[in-house]
Amino acid sequence: SGINAEYGTLASQGQPSNSEHEKEVKKFDVLSSGWWKDDKDPLLLMNGVRVPLLQSLAREVGVPDPLVLDVGCGGGYLSEELAKQGFGVTGIDPSEDMIKIATKHAQKYPGELELEYQCATVEEVTDEFDIVVSSEVVEHVPCVTSFVSQCAERVRPGGGIMFTTINRTVQSWLFGIIIAEQVAGLVPPGTHEYHKLVPPHTLTGAIADCGFDVLTVTGLSFNPLTRQWSTSSDLSINYAVTAIKKDPEDDVDCEFDSFFKGG
Repeated sequence: SGINAEYGTLASQGQPSNSEHEKEVKKFDVLSSGWWKDDKDPLLLMNGVRVPLLQSLAREVGVPDPLVLDVGCGGGYLSEELAKQGFGVTGIDPSEDMIKIATKHAQKYPGELELEYQCATVEEVTDEFDIVVSSEVVEHVPCVTSFVSQCAERVRPGGGIMFTTINRTVQSWLFGIIIAEQVAGLVPPGTHEYHKLVPPHTLTGAIADCGFDVLTVTGLSFNPLTRQWSTSSDLSINYAVTAIKKDPEDDVDCEFDSFFKGG
């Protein structure tokens, strides 16, 4: 988000150098000690908007309790809450420190959650899922299209995908970087780099190119006074995209229907 960073897969996305990957992992390892220490953490509070968006996506997919892959799960804020809502969740992150923290916190609910964590990159995942989500990650990867493609490959036909990220605008630079990082201290300085921020047309285009129908593009707004997130039509800072993977069998059915109808 423009408020914090739930870091995810960087390794081999667009073939970045090892030094670039290690630098990013170390950057977020430094942040790992702060996870689950503050119940007013904007990223934790972001569950108030991203969980309902994922529940709505699950209804579109037609699976009430879907199997979900959380790419770049960080310390488990989103993964754990989704599991509490009845989803079957696999959270992955390349940071061993993050995975340790997520795993330790989940141990507060022994046997209650269908939740597992793996220290892994998305390329290492061989299973398909009903839904793949990557929240506050895409603005940290060196190649957006490659990362989106890797996530998309893990979605079953007819399944859903969701990304949340931060737009590249004057507003996001001012509020998401200058104020959030340098003035208000909501995020450690250097968390976000302006040139890596992702405009909605770039993200939706990459998703569509992977064979998805985009469902929603929703603005996400954080009020620092009330410490609450809300959805809106304002995409200038944070936003979410949901989409459904086209099912090739549906295309075949359409072709048959068209043939028999003389179309």
